[in-house]
Amino acid sequence: MARLPAIPRNRVAAVLAMLAVLLVAPPAAAAEDPIVELADRYSPIVVVRDQPVACEAGEPYLPVPVESVLGRQEVVLRGPGGEAVPGPTAVDLAGRGDGWYLDLPGNPLSPECDYEQWSDASAPQPTATVYARVATDPDHPGTLALQYWFWWVFNDWNDRHEGDWEMIQLLFDADDAEGALATRPTAVAYAQHEGSETAPWDGDKLLREGDHVVVYPAQGSHAAYFTQSQWFGKSAAAGFGCDDTSALGVEVRPDVVLLPTEPTAGFEWLDFTGRWGEKAPSFNNGPTGPATKDQWSAPVTWQVEEGRDTAVALPVIGGPAVDSFCSLTQAGSLLFIAALDSPVLVIGLILAFVVLIVVLVRSTRWRHGGDTRPDRERRAGQVVSASFGLLFHWPRRLWPIVVVLALATAGTLALQRLALHRRPTDDLGDVYGVFSSPWLIVVVTLLSLLLAPVVAVAQAATSRVVEGVAREHYVSGWAALAWAVRRPAAALVQLALFVAVTALASSLLLLPVALVAIAFFAVAMPAAMIEDRGFVDALRRSVTLTKGRRWRAVFLSAVLVWIGFSLPGIIGGILLLLTGWPFWVSNVVSIAAGAILLPFAAIGLTLQFYDFRQEWTRDQNSRVSESSTPRNAS
Repeated sequence: MARLPAIPRNRVAAVLAMLAVLLVAPPAAAAEDPIVELADRYSPIVVVRDQPVACEAGEPYLPVPVESVLGRQEVVLRGPGGEAVPGPTAVDLAGRGDGWYLDLPGNPLSPECDYEQWSDASAPQPTATVYARVATDPDHPGTLALQYWFWWVFNDWNDRHEGDWEMIQLLFDADDAEGALATRPTAVAYAQHEGSETAPWDGDKLLREGDHVVVYPAQGSHAAYFTQSQWFGKSAAAGFGCDDTSALGVEVRPDVVLLPTEPTAGFEWLDFTGRWGEKAPSFNNGPTGPATKDQWSAPVTWQVEEGRDTAVALPVIGGPAVDSFCSLTQAGSLLFIAALDSPVLVIGLILAFVVLIVVLVRSTRWRHGGDTRPDRERRAGQVVSASFGLLFHWPRRLWPIVVVLALATAGTLALQRLALHRRPTDDLGDVYGVFSSPWLIVVVTLLSLLLAPVVAVAQAATSRVVEGVAREHYVSGWAALAWAVRRPAAALVQLALFVAVTALASSLLLLPVALVAIAFFAVAMPAAMIEDRGFVDALRRSVTLTKGRRWRAVFLSAVLVWIGFSLPGIIGGILLLLTGWPFWVSNVVSIAAGAILLPFAAIGLTLQFYDFRQEWTRDQNSRVSESSTPRNAS
């Protein structure tokens, strides 16, 4: 019988030692909690707008844990009976309901940079955090919701309020977290104002890095979007105004904190049904917490029945109507908030403005008495009314100028959109590659500047048409355009004034300088065109003619320029607000209105020149007459 080979003694010792370790070693650690594993696997990546300079453009806040405001003595929990609890903790919030609210240091209706500076002063700085939970819906058995809740210190948008709760959620065809780990999500929903936007898990618009979904909170409102853009809304569900997730973003990967199913130690605040911010008028109240929301107890019903398939993205280059809509809704909201904050002051200023307009309207004459000659004296109101009358009285002469302006404006808009079209990239902070390329911004800026010379030539040509009427000489629009190009002094004067006044008026500090420039050089363009003067000589001539009439020059020129340059966009913005028309239709209306009203402004400036020249000539003749009259002997 064959013998087995002998095992060396050192190997026997090693085997015995291994058996001993296995016998005496503690059992292996328990497997990770499936809910924790699920929450970590799908934790979101949050991309906020970059803020290079504190208190300037960009998103100043990150989603943080609620503990960043709790326990701080500057924060007060206030009750319906006047109770005040300084430095409230999670325990202090537990069980409080209607009438109770957190009061952070600052005025939500006039926040300036107070909340940002207060948040930055927190020591140590809180880590970006999201709260995760899994939930089921009794009306939808077999479906599990994985929710992520975001807490922001302040909401600074068209509504302003302390505290801001936002959320997203993922749905699984599963009964519990273990089942969800064995499958994939079926759909997602991102909360936006009072509504939400949904997407299938494998849909093109949902951006993911592995299993981590990417969320783009809108600057200020923190409504969650699927990508970078400006977003159109005029309802409670979509928000009223233009949410903005565009511009260069910064990726943030928040820590995940799992919410318990019950308000256990440290999470007693889940039982707080009051407001997470100061009470304020209208829609500026602090929000209530997660447990008060529909999606907390009925997450699937909320997503299926209330979710929208899409949000309305605005073009990268919006156009005059779109830009005006965003500006109007923002300005209107901020004016409303200012009225809530300081009603006496704001109402007083509005009444003063209305009284000023009424006084100005009543202090002038509007009818021209049948005398339609361009070269005559006119009151301010007569200049405005006569400009409209002459504009629609000469369609055959002016239509070429109108067409050139419309084509130039539409062409510039098309070229800007072509230059800044979306080029998908792998950069989550610049999904379309339009924000981190300086040369693209330069190209778009240069294209916008190219329109200014066309406008200047068109206005100079309009002035030439008016001069032809004054001399009873027919000048067509084409001939006037050719004249303005061959003798560019008038167009150069208008272009220089436009660029200078626009640049100065963009700063509140330099606005008085812009008004001074208008007061002195309001009629320089028609002076160059009508009297065939050079650039410098036209400026001097305007200074001479406006002397003693500069307040009138400022007010009248401002009205003419506002009608010509601003009113067309406002018309398109109002159409977007009041109708369901596509963006391009409203933009076409704005462009057409601008092509008509820009010549109107040029006609008004030309009639103003004639008026000033007539008055100046009369004054000069009066002085000559007085100096030539002999004095009586004493």
